[in-house]
Amino acid sequence: MSAAAAATPEDLAAFHESLARASADARFLDTFYDGFMAASPQIAAIFAGRDMAALKRKLGSSLHVMTLAIDRAPGADMYLDYLARVHERFHIAPEMYDLWLDALVSAAAQCDPAFDDRLRRVWHRVVGAGILAIKPPPALAA
Repeated sequence: MSAAAAATPEDLAAFHESLARASADARFLDTFYDGFMAASPQIAAIFAGRDMAALKRKLGSSLHVMTLAIDRAPGADMYLDYLARVHERFHIAPEMYDLWLDALVSAAAQCDPAFDDRLRRVWHRVVGAGILAIKPPPALAA
């Protein structure tokens, strides 16, 4: 998680607080998935017919584990490795990870009443580090 290491303790605290505020809004995960699926027909096709309630629960858990990995909690990196393998099965294009981050940050901006430009940068830096842990290297993504 080298990108997260560049985040200051204040940035990490701000991220955790922002995630808590965004997650407290019942619209957060719906807002994320609506934005993410609208970003690309290929993304919408991946989610067609899926149990969205289960996916929302998994996303909530994954965000929690991502924050644990950022905080260097034991075992969290193993879960991110597992997520990488799961997403590899779906042949996720590298640009879809960027769209995922954009949709997540957009949802946070809509659901965290204290969201501002600084928090936008913090979310990109912190969550971006988690994405780097699961996003395949360009040579493997092809």
